[in-house]
Amino acid sequence: MITSFLALILSVTDGDTFKARLEVWPGIEVVTAVRVVGMDTPEIKGKCPSEKVAAQAAKVRMTALLASGPVTVTYLNLDKYAGRIDAFVAVNGVNVADTMIKEGLARTYTGGTRASWCP
Repeated sequence: MITSFLALILSVTDGDTFKARLEVWPGIEVVTAVRVVGMDTPEIKGKCPSEKVAAQAAKVRMTALLASGPVTVTYLNLDKYAGRIDAFVAVNGVNVADTMIKEGLARTYTGGTRASWCP
């Protein structure tokens, strides 16, 4: 069974994480941080100036993407960090990770050690 939920976006943390309200059952809502599965973006508190600049660009684009149509989250799993979930995210049916990677704002990520964003 595939479980998919509409998400009301509350805020964008960075290029691959946002806070949302999900109706998980009629009349039952959960507010949680959502990390987008399948991609990695630079960190806002990056290790070098170029990573910080790239992180802001990724956050701006993620904010615009999430505002452009209905957002659905699918295949929710607990994240390795407490207080957030991992999920596939789509806007207007289009995979957000694929869009961010195609636009050069993110890299494919399947777990493990992250590659550096600094030269």
